[in-house]
Amino acid sequence: MRAVIATALCVGVMALSACASAPARTPGTYVSQSEPVYLITEAQADQILVDAMNVEFGTAPIVRVEAPNKGYQATIKFLVDSHQIVATMVPSRGRTADGSIQSGYYFNVTHSGTMPLSGMSRSKRLRERLSEAATAISPSVQSAN
Repeated sequence: MRAVIATALCVGVMALSACASAPARTPGTYVSQSEPVYLITEAQADQILVDAMNVEFGTAPIVRVEAPNKGYQATIKFLVDSHQIVATMVPSRGRTADGSIQSGYYFNVTHSGTMPLSGMSRSKRLRERLSEAATAISPSVQSAN
């Protein structure tokens, strides 16, 4: 009986720790053929990322990431918990209304850590900021990939 309880306890602890740090995508950020592409330059996409990250995570350190796509990572902390949110700009091609294909970018936001509720809400807000800022420069078009 004691072995069963110990095994159940170990399995429970492993399940909790695995779930607490699993990477997740904010709803609406799943990469697909229908991902909206913004017909903007790399410099514009990078500036949109910098501005959005600074507004959303102004007090947290923001770190540049280079692979697999360029972007930025912020880590939010509360007591012993932490959560990493990564926003990247992904090169893509979009199809305009006249059918031509042009280069552009779409944004991807992922998060992982031990603060899933806070991490998800911050990721969602960040994604909305990115979308609004990019739309102000260029309306989104359908992906041509």
